[in-house]
Amino acid sequence: MPVGDYCEKPAATILGNETVRAAARRLRDEGLGSLVVVSEGRPIGIVTDRDLVMKTLCSRLDPGAVRVDEIASRPLVTIEQDRSVEDAVRTIRDHAVRRLPVVDDKGALVGIVSADDLLALAAGELSGLAVAARAQRPSGSGCGRQAQ
Repeated sequence: MPVGDYCEKPAATILGNETVRAAARRLRDEGLGSLVVVSEGRPIGIVTDRDLVMKTLCSRLDPGAVRVDEIASRPLVTIEQDRSVEDAVRTIRDHAVRRLPVVDDKGALVGIVSADDLLALAAGELSGLAVAARAQRPSGSGCGRQAQ
């Protein structure tokens, strides 16, 4: 299964020269947890609600003066859209990130997939497997039943 089939499209983006205040408003108004920082359609970083708090407010910086690209998490880990969901899981695990921008073969942003998205996908697959297993179990069989 290619990760490009499961990523959120389009990813919410912001330009690096916008202010932290503008990013905070977007996150609040759109109910988001992160924005991919882009330059010429290519992802260059990511900024999360946590970044805004930890890197700006806790440091007593002026959110109206600090640019998003000054606090964005870098280097950015991405994955190509034709890579498998399993590759995405491995990449998230190996790089200890929660969000993974998905790019095309030229590096342009296609979407984003999160650890939570992949967990929900896996849970759905396991649930479907459990339903199929129950449907195929012969009735009347089970460890606790005795033959009469």
